[in-house]
Parts: sequence; C-alpha cells; structure tokens
Amino acid sequence: MHLVDGRVRGDRLHNQLYLLPDQPHSWALDATGPTDELARVAADWFRAVLDKPIVLYVWIHEGYAYAARYAYADSGETLSQSYVKKLAPDGQAAELTEAGHVHGRGWIQTVGLPTPSLYLHIRGDLDKGSVIPGVRATTKRGSLPGLWYE
Repeated sequence: MHLVDGRVRGDRLHNQLYLLPDQPHSWALDATGPTDELARVAADWFRAVLDKPIVLYVWIHEGYAYAARYAYADSGETLSQSYVKKLAPDGQAAELTEAGHVHGRGWIQTVGLPTPSLYLHIRGDLDKGSVIPGVRATTKRGSLPGLWYE
C-alpha cells in the first residue's frame, strides 16, 4: 500500500521493488481524502484482502511434489508458484515451454499443468470461492517430499 499526498493505493506489490503494478488488479484500492478517512478505508481494504480465500494446489509425480501454486479461490489469481523440472514427469517441461507457459527467465508457469493432485485450504471462507473441479482436498501437508511449503 502506498499513501502519498492524500491518496492511498493498495494492490499486489512487486516482490523486490515494492512497486504497485501498472495495471491494477480487480481487488486494488485507490482512494483520496483526508488522512483519517484514508486510514479507515485502508484498514477495511486490508481486512477484505486478508479474508480472501486462499488454496494451495500441489502436483505430485512418483511420490514427489514437483509443482505448487497458491491462488485466491474467489478469482483464481495466482499468488505464487513453483515448478521443479527434475521432479516433474519426463518431457513435461519441454511441452510447457513449447506451449508458451514460461515467464521471465525461464520460470515455468503452473497454468499449463494438468489437474492438480490435491489442494489444501489455507485461509478464508472457501464458500466465497471455488477450487478446480476434481481435485482432492487434504487437511494437512503430511510428509510429502518436494515442494511442500508455505
């Protein structure tokens, strides 16, 4: 969140530069007014963002978690994701790359993956969102090697 000269803007910040995105997300905040009003608006906005339902999707191959994606369950927007080629099915990384599911310096995006193996409800009211159909729910992480972290 940035507060400058009677204007408050809140959105997803760049993870290194702490800049707001050029194109605001649907849940972004942009308000002007006196400082006390902006403080109330900012607090309400933070509460709404913290109440958004979040799920963790995990992809498993041969007993290892090779990909993971945290996403808002109400919008499907990805918060963070990981993919480990050496744990993934043979040839999958090349297929995803060829299909254009790569960003930045070769980061493979989980959007191109098949249906996740399971999901874990992290927080928020899941009734205000939805999960990918056909994905098995789990209630705890368990002892699963690979990308199984927060």
